[in-house]
Amino acid sequence: CSSGDAAPEETTEETTTTEGGSGLEAQLAEFMALQDEYDMPTEPIKDGTVLEGKTIHYVPITNYAPQFALTAAVLEEAVSAVGASLTVCDGGGNPTTIGSCVDTARNDANVGAIITDGFYYGMAANALNAAQEAGVRVVYGNQFSEDAFPESETQANVNSPGTEMVTELATWVAVDSEGAGNLLFVRSADGPGTQKFADEGLAQLSTDCPDCTVTTIDITTATQNQLEGELNTKLLQDPNIQYVAPQFAQYLPIVIPTTRASGSQAQIGTTAATLGALQAVANGDVAAASGQSAPFGAWAFIDSALRLANGQDIYPYVMPTRLFTADNIGDVDVSEGAEASGEWFGPDSFKDDFKSLWSVK
Repeated sequence: CSSGDAAPEETTEETTTTEGGSGLEAQLAEFMALQDEYDMPTEPIKDGTVLEGKTIHYVPITNYAPQFALTAAVLEEAVSAVGASLTVCDGGGNPTTIGSCVDTARNDANVGAIITDGFYYGMAANALNAAQEAGVRVVYGNQFSEDAFPESETQANVNSPGTEMVTELATWVAVDSEGAGNLLFVRSADGPGTQKFADEGLAQLSTDCPDCTVTTIDITTATQNQLEGELNTKLLQDPNIQYVAPQFAQYLPIVIPTTRASGSQAQIGTTAATLGALQAVANGDVAAASGQSAPFGAWAFIDSALRLANGQDIYPYVMPTRLFTADNIGDVDVSEGAEASGEWFGPDSFKDDFKSLWSVK
C-alpha cells in the first residue's frame, strides 16, 4: 500500500515542474510548427455563381503593409474562381480616404461585396453603414467582433489573429530571455483593434514572464515618420533593452537600421510577417517573426461573401498563424511562390477545399 501512495506524489511533482519553463518551451514549439489541417466549414455554398459578373471591392487600411498587398494579389485568384472581378482601393491609413473608398464601392451598380481589411469599423462607420443600408454586403476583415458593429444579413466578420501573433512573439521573448527579457514594443495605434491585440498579447507575457520588462511606443500609419526619432530616444535612454518588436512588419525598414545605428544589439521581432520579414529572419536581421496566412484569409473572405449572398450562416474562421525563428526558417521556402501558396502555415490544399465547397473548378 505504501508503494502505491508514492507513485502519485512523484507524478504530481513532475507535472508542477512541467508547468514552468518547460511548459512555455512546449508552447513555443507548437507555435513554430506547421498545422496539420485548417478549421474549415463543412456546409457547402448553395449557389457558387451568385457573385458571377460582380465586382468585389477590397479596401485595406494601407497597401504599404506587405500583408495587405499579398492579400490583394491572392484575392485575384479567389475572386476569379467565382467569376467575379476585383477592385482595390488603398485606404492610406486615413479615415477620409477609407470612407471615400467605401462610398465609391457603394455607388458601383455592379458591386458584389466590399471587403475591408485591417481598419476599425469606426474609422468609416458612416460610409459602411450607408453601404449596408443600400443592401451592399460587407466582409469586415482582420479586426474583432463587438456589439456596436455586429454580424447581420449584410455583414460578416472575419476576425484577426492579432492577439495570437503578439502572444507567439511574447512567448519567444519569455523563453529566449530565460524569464528576464527587456522588451521595447512598438504598438500600432491605428484603432482600438490593434491596441487590443497588442495589450492582450503583452498581458500574456506579464503572466508567463513576471520578471520581464516591457516599454511601449505608440505609432500609427499616418505618423510612422516619427518612429525613427522615438525609437532612437528609447534605445539611448535604456541601453539594456534586449528586444525591439514593432507590432507590424511594415515598420521593419525603420526599426532595423535605427536599432543598429543606435549601437544597440537588441534582437528584433515582429508580427504580421510576410516575405520580407521571413527573408530578414533567414539572413539574421530579425530574430523572430509571427505571421498569419494571408492566402487562407483571402479565400475565407470570398467564402464569407458567398455565404452572405446566399443568406447562409457565416463561418467563425480562425486564421492560421506561425512563428518563424532561426530554428525553423531553414525548412521554409522563402520565395514569392511559396508565400502565395500558403504552404508556410500548413497544407496548401485549402484552395481546392474552398472550390469544392463552392462547387466551382
